[in-house]
Amino acid sequence: SAATAGGVVYVGGGDGDLVALDLASGKLRWKYTTGNLIGESSPAVSGDAVYIGDLGGVVHAVSVRDGKPIWTFKTGGEIKASPVVSDGVVLIGSYDTRLYAVDARTGKPRWSVATKGMVHATAGVRDGMTFVTGCDALFRAIRIADGKEMFQIETGAYTAASPALDGNRAYVGTFNAEVVALDLTRRAVVW
Repeated sequence: SAATAGGVVYVGGGDGDLVALDLASGKLRWKYTTGNLIGESSPAVSGDAVYIGDLGGVVHAVSVRDGKPIWTFKTGGEIKASPVVSDGVVLIGSYDTRLYAVDARTGKPRWSVATKGMVHATAGVRDGMTFVTGCDALFRAIRIADGKEMFQIETGAYTAASPALDGNRAYVGTFNAEVVALDLTRRAVVW
């Protein structure tokens, strides 16, 4: 998927290039080569940077102005999740079974949370918390400030879908071909 901000479209290609296109004309503004293939990771734009993950396990921060690299951060596995920027950190899951919080300005790791399976889904964010599902059939609520896991809810199946948050509920699809509604207050499956 593409991201748009400030009259520019940012999109990652399967060839490993992140490109910036003028929204009005489609003219190429710049191209940044990651050095690896880009899978399902979609770019996220925040401030003066665009962030994207690649299948080599690297998170890239690139200048929105000229496409020059700002920093990179290496994980231990493929990145198929899309980055989410919140509270000064880039949140991104990796196939190395971890959710990472990386400082958005410097690329230095702030924390990581180990799961029991690959983290394919993009994290949801609300009220200082991040919510992520994974291939371990668990829905996790993690405090963004320090990476403390606040609670888990068993979903009953592997989940590669990103959670949709609405009020005190989250909704996720599973590999059992089900949609699961989770109550974040009661910390339980509703249906």
